[in-house]
Amino acid sequence: MTTSAMSLNRRRLLALAGAASGAAILAGMPLPARAQGSGKLTVWVFDQTTSTKLKEGFPLAYPGYELEIVQMPAADLIQRLVIALQGGQGLPDVVQILTRETGALFATGQFMDMTAELEPLRANFPEGILLDNEGELITFIQGPGNMGFWVNRAALETHGLAIDPEGTWADVVAVARELKEKSGGKSHVFIQPPGANGFLMFNGYFNARGGNWWDASGNLVADAELAADTLQFFVDLKTEGLSYDTVWSAPNYWDLIKDNTIVGYTMNYAVGSTNLKRNVPDQSGQWQLVTWPRWNAGEPQRTGNFGGHVYAALRNAPNPQGAKDVVMWWLSEAGIKAQFETVGTLAYAPARDVVDLNIPDPYFGGQTVLSDLISVPFPQFYYQHWTETTSALTNAVDQALSGAKTAREAIDEALAELRAI
Repeated sequence: MTTSAMSLNRRRLLALAGAASGAAILAGMPLPARAQGSGKLTVWVFDQTTSTKLKEGFPLAYPGYELEIVQMPAADLIQRLVIALQGGQGLPDVVQILTRETGALFATGQFMDMTAELEPLRANFPEGILLDNEGELITFIQGPGNMGFWVNRAALETHGLAIDPEGTWADVVAVARELKEKSGGKSHVFIQPPGANGFLMFNGYFNARGGNWWDASGNLVADAELAADTLQFFVDLKTEGLSYDTVWSAPNYWDLIKDNTIVGYTMNYAVGSTNLKRNVPDQSGQWQLVTWPRWNAGEPQRTGNFGGHVYAALRNAPNPQGAKDVVMWWLSEAGIKAQFETVGTLAYAPARDVVDLNIPDPYFGGQTVLSDLISVPFPQFYYQHWTETTSALTNAVDQALSGAKTAREAIDEALAELRAI
C-alpha cells in the first residue's frame, strides 16, 4: 500500500471515528477518553476546588502524563501569563482563567484552536458557552454564572404578594412598589451594589437583552439606546426607593436577609443558592428561584452571565496533545462529575446522563434549582477590552445612579471613552 493510500485510509478512519464520536455525543453520551499520551504536563490554576478534582481524576484516565498543577491567585496568574506570552518562554500547557479575562487573552491569538475537538459537540452546549477567537473555537465556560432571581416567597406572602414565575420585570417592579408600601419601606426585592459590582449586575441585565459592548474581533458594537434603557431601569429603582444599597460580599448582607430587609435579589447559583443556604439555613423552604423574568411579554427567555471560568490550552504548549486532553477531560464522565461536585452548574447536555440535575431542593420548596437555572441560556457575550470596559461603565453606572448625568449621557460618555481605545 502506498504512503498516500495509507494516509487516505487513515483520514477516512479518523473521519469515521469522529462521526461516530459526534453521534454518540448527540445521543447524550459523555465524551470517551482519548488514546494515551505521555510526558510532562503543566497546568496553572487559581482555584483549589476544581484543580483538586483535576489532580485526582485526570491521572486515572491518562496515567502516561506527569501532571504538575501550579496554583496562584487569579491576578498573579494573569500577570505571570502575560509575561510568558510576551516572552514566549515559561509557558504552561493549560491555564485556568476567569471568563471575563478571556477576551483580551484570546485576542492575542496564542491559545490553541480546539475547533476539531469542540465543533462536533456544538449542539450539546447552550448559547453563550463555547468561546472562540477569529472563528477558532478555544474552549467552553465551566460553572457558568446563569443569573437567577432569588425570592423569599414566604416573606412576600405575609404581605399578600407573590412573584409571577412567567412574568416580566415590569411585573416585579409592581410587586416591589406594593412591598415598599406594605412593609413600611423596610423590605426590598432588588439590591444595588456599588462600584464595579454595580456595573457587573447591570451588565448581566444588558447581556440578557442581547447586548454586547464588543464583537468577537474587539470592534465596538454597543447599542447605546439599549444600554441606556437598561441603565434607566436601575436609576428608576433607586429613585423610587425600590432597591437597597448593598452587595453580597458586605459583612452584614446575610443579616439583612435574616431580618427580611432583603427578600429578593438577582445573582448566580453560587451566591443565590449555595451561599444563601450556608448563611441563612433557618429560612429553608421559604425561598424560590424565578429563573429570569422577561423584559417584555412574549419575548424568548434569556438570562445574563455573571461568573464562570475556563481551562484553555496554549497554542505553543510544550505538550500540545496533553493540553488538549486536559481541556477535553472535563467533558468525560469523570470530568462532568468533577464539575458537578465543585461548581454545580453544568451547561453540557450529556451531563444529564452522568449526574442528576433534577434534584428537588427542599430549601427552595422542592424546586429543581440546578436544572431550572441552566434551562435559561444567556446570549453570547464577548469580554474584549474588559479592563477598560469595566472602568468606563462602572463610572457611567455610578454617575447615572447619583443623578450627576442622565442614563443616556452616562452611556454616551462611556462609549466615547471606549471608542478611543
